[in-house]
Amino acid sequence: MRRGTLALLFLIILLAAGAAFTVFWPNATSQKGGKPLYGINNPFTFHEGLDLQGGVRVLLNPKPGQNPTDDEMATARNLIEQRVNKGLGVNEPVVRTQTTLDGQKSIVVELPGYNSGNQQADVESLLRTGQLEIWNTGTTPLQNGATLNPSDFAADNNGSIKPLFTGNDLDPNSLGVQQNSQTSQYVIAFGMRGDAVGRLSTYTSQNVGKYMTITLDKKVISSAVINSQLPGNGVIEGNFTVDDANQLVQLLKIGALPISFDIGSESTVGATLGQDSITKSLIAGAIGLGIVMLFMLLYYRLPGFLADVALILYSLLTLAVFKMIGVTMSLAGIAGFVLSIGMAVDANVLIFERVKEELREGRLLASAIDIGWKRAWPSIRDSNISTMITCAVLYIFGTNFGATIIVGFATTLFLGVVISMFTAITVTRTFLNLLVPTGVVNHPALFGLPGNATPKAALARRNGTV
Repeated sequence: MRRGTLALLFLIILLAAGAAFTVFWPNATSQKGGKPLYGINNPFTFHEGLDLQGGVRVLLNPKPGQNPTDDEMATARNLIEQRVNKGLGVNEPVVRTQTTLDGQKSIVVELPGYNSGNQQADVESLLRTGQLEIWNTGTTPLQNGATLNPSDFAADNNGSIKPLFTGNDLDPNSLGVQQNSQTSQYVIAFGMRGDAVGRLSTYTSQNVGKYMTITLDKKVISSAVINSQLPGNGVIEGNFTVDDANQLVQLLKIGALPISFDIGSESTVGATLGQDSITKSLIAGAIGLGIVMLFMLLYYRLPGFLADVALILYSLLTLAVFKMIGVTMSLAGIAGFVLSIGMAVDANVLIFERVKEELREGRLLASAIDIGWKRAWPSIRDSNISTMITCAVLYIFGTNFGATIIVGFATTLFLGVVISMFTAITVTRTFLNLLVPTGVVNHPALFGLPGNATPKAALARRNGTV
C-alpha cells in the first residue's frame, strides 16, 4: 500500500464523522424547550430562506425627487438592518441594496419566519427616516401629530430655520423608557452628549416660559413649556404606549436614515407553502442522488461503488459546509445543490474511463490509477473552473440587480463544485489506491472490463503468444 494512503483514509473518516455530526445531530436551541442530546449540542443550524419558511418581502424605493449616492444607500441599508434586528426579532433577515438595469436604486428587505399581527405598522416603522429635532417655538404650543413648518418660527430663532438640536446630539446610552409616577404615562428619558450638554443647559436657562418642541420627521411628538434649566438631560412626553416608547427609543439609538423611502412592493409567503416545497425538494434530491448512484454502480461496478461512497461523503460535506458558514437555503439554492451532485460524479467518470483505458493496455492497477488520474485532471480542472466562473458572474449579477433567486443558486453550486473537486482529487483516488494490494484487478468484471483485460492477458497479446 502506498505511503500516505492510510493517513488520507483516516482524514476522510474524521471528515465524514464531523460532517455527519454537523448535519444530523440535533440543535437544542432551535427547538422550544429542547435539551442537548447526551449533553452535546450541535451549534449549527440550516438557515432557511423566505421561500422555505415563509415570511415577508418588502421592496423600498427612494421617494421621488431624491438621487441617493451609493454611500447613502449603504448607510440606509445598515440602519434598516439594525432596525429589523432590534425591533422585529427576526432571525437571519436579508437586507440588501439593488440597482435595476435602468439605474433605479432600492433596498430589499426579506424577513424569513416573520409572523406578526402588526405587520403593516412594523413595516412602516422601517420607512421612518427617524430624524429627531428640537425646536424653539416661542410661546406657541403645538399639538402632538401636527406637522411643524420651520419657517413659521424663524422669528423665535433669530431668523434661523434650523433646529436647536438633532438626534445626533443625543447620547444613545442615556435613552430609555420610564413611567411618570404621577400620570402613569410612559416617557422617554434622554441625555445630551458632547457640547450639546452645555448648549441645552444654556438654552433652557435663557428661555424659561417658552415652548421647546420635539419633532420626529417634522411630526410633533412633544411640545412642552420650559419650567427650569435642564442640566443636559430631560424627558420626552408624548402620550406614548409602552410599545410606541420602546420603538422610538430603538429608532433614536440606531439613528436617522439619510434618505426617505416608499414601499414599492410587499409580498407574504405562507409557511405551509414553504414546508411543502422543502418536502418536494428533498424527494427530488433523493431521487436524483439514487439514480446517479445506481448508474455508477451498474456501469463501473467496483469503482462505481467507491464513487457512490465518495458521493455520499460529498453530500454530507456540502451540507455541513452550508450549515457551518450559514448559507441561506432557498428553492434555487437546493436546485444548485442537486445539480452539483451530478457534476460531482462527472470527475469520477473521467477518472474511471482513463483508468480503464490504462488497464486495457495492460498496466498494473497502481500505474493505471496514476496515469489515468493525471490524464483526467486537466479536463476536471478546466470544466470545474469554468463552472465556478459562471457561478461568480451569476452571483455578481444577482447581487447587483436584485435577482435573489440567482444568488442562492450560484452560491450553492459554487460551493458544491469546490467540494466535489476535493472529493474527486482526494477521496476517490484514496479509495482506488486501497484496491492496489488486494489483487482485484485480476477480476476485470469488477471494473466492467472483458475477461481478457487483465495485465497478463494484455502482455500476452502484445507478445503474440495468444
